[in-house]
Formats: sequence, C-alpha cells, structure tokens
Amino acid sequence: MLSTEDTFKLNVLIANSIAIRIDTYKMCVYGLTSEGEEKELQLNHNDNHDKYITATQTLLLNKVLGTMGGYPSYLKRWSRMGEVSTKNLNELLMLGNIEAVIAVVNVKELNNDIIKKSWWCATNTDYQAEIGRYLLKKDYVVKTEIGKEIAQYLFEFLPFIEDTTELMDTIFLILNDDLLTTEQKQSLLKQGMRKSTILCGFLERNLVDSFAETAIKILKKINNEFVLYRVLNAIGKYYHHPMIMPLETIEKLQQQIENINTTDEKTRLFLAGVSEKLVVSEIAANTLAGSNIRKQLKPILEPIIKKLNEIKI
Repeated sequence: MLSTEDTFKLNVLIANSIAIRIDTYKMCVYGLTSEGEEKELQLNHNDNHDKYITATQTLLLNKVLGTMGGYPSYLKRWSRMGEVSTKNLNELLMLGNIEAVIAVVNVKELNNDIIKKSWWCATNTDYQAEIGRYLLKKDYVVKTEIGKEIAQYLFEFLPFIEDTTELMDTIFLILNDDLLTTEQKQSLLKQGMRKSTILCGFLERNLVDSFAETAIKILKKINNEFVLYRVLNAIGKYYHHPMIMPLETIEKLQQQIENINTTDEKTRLFLAGVSEKLVVSEIAANTLAGSNIRKQLKPILEPIIKKLNEIKI
C-alpha cells in the first residue's frame, strides 16, 4: 500500500504531467510537463519493492483511465500488434507502464507529440532499444529529429545487443536515410568486414560497392541460420524479376527459368528466385548450426555463389 505522502505527491505529479515514467530500479516516478521539464518523485517505500511499484501503477491507472483492478489485460495481448485505439494514446503514456508505451508505438499512425512522449517514456528502461526499433520502422519517424536521436542511441547500444536477429534489425534500421553520419557508417562497415551480422545490414540497404561480392563474402563464412535467411532474401530482392517466384529447391529454380520465355539474363533470373525457402526445411530437419550450416548446405549455397561470381564479372 502506498504511503499517504506518496499518494499525495503522485496525484500532484499526475495533475501537472503529460507523460509519466517509472524507474523501477531507483524507485523514482518521473513526470514530463507541457513545457518539456522533467519532474522527479522519489518513492518512500517500506513495503516489498515489486508490490510498491504495482501499487504505484495501480494508482496511476485508476486516476488516468478510471480502471480498477490493474493493467488492462487486452493491452498485453495487443501491445505489439498495433490494435490499440488511437483515442487514448495520451492516457496510455501516463500509466508508467512499459507495456502501455509499447502498445502506443505499435499504432500505425502517430503524431510528432506522441512520438516525442513515447521516446521519453522509454528512456532508461529495459525496453528502450526495442521501443526505438518500433519507432524507426515508421518512415515518417525517420525524417524527424527524434528519429535521429533514436538512431544515435541505438548506434551506441549496438555492443550490448546479444540476439542476432535484434542486432541485424537494429543495423538495418539505423542505416536508413541519413540517420547516421558518414563517419559512423564507415565505422560500422569496418566492423562488418569482420562480423557478418553487421555486414548483412549494409547488403540489405545496398550500401556496398559490389552487392554480389559482398553476398559471396557472407555466404562463404556463413555460420548462423538467421544471417543466412536475411542474406538469401536480400539476394532475391536485389535481383527481383516479376516473372520469378522464390522456390524451395535449386532444381525447381532451374526448371522455372527454363519454362519462362524471356530474353533476360538467366543468371539474374536464377538469383531472383533465391530466398530463405531454399534452406529453411533443411536447417530445421537437421538442427544445423555453426560451420555445419556451410557443410550441410553446400549443394544449395555453391550454385548461388557460382551465379553471383558470374554476374559480378
């Protein structure tokens, strides 16, 4: 149960804030005023840490949404699906609950005010990078100053990302438009020469001197299934042809080309059909990892590398 003093101060904070964030480690509640000033309230808890945070969030919920009994369960289901109504986005950013913030940033269309407040609510939370990625997936956010601020944060956060897919997603997003400086891009590319998870983003954005040579470089050193999926999909997208469909085997790709009446170069047509479909079932069936990916998938990867070599000449 909240102390009388904290209850009073929280009510004052709610009345004077347009967004609220809770630092669960420091036991602090922060309020953002309409003037852009940050107000801090240090909670004086004598109760269990987690219970006190829950009680704080419950008070916020009751005051802001008039909801009794805790955080609306539907938001937990919908927060990452973009199905939250746009009518109460401002209220959701007053709850001091990170799931509510995630629900907001997954809404398709956000105005600049909501974008700024959402990013403020994400600050110094365990989900700041995730929320930043959600925001940068929106092209209109990329064009804003907040977009550049998010990209700078994610750039500095890269060394702390351990998940391969999250790292590749982050690289791909921050390489968009002019979010990074030329020096930062060059620094990343230098790292990419040693680390395929980084180089993959440059390939996907076509920010390399030679697409074919870069794809070959990654494929020859491939040791991660998720990097492989991304590279193969990038190849198919880069050489896209309206008459070519991605298929499950090299043999089917070859047959597809033979059945098409076109004067287009056969090598390009082959590469247009390349995608993760070629390897997904094989990797799943054999639980491949590390260097075993290259060994087991040699009959699939070698023809692709051969075609890439042909096209770069």
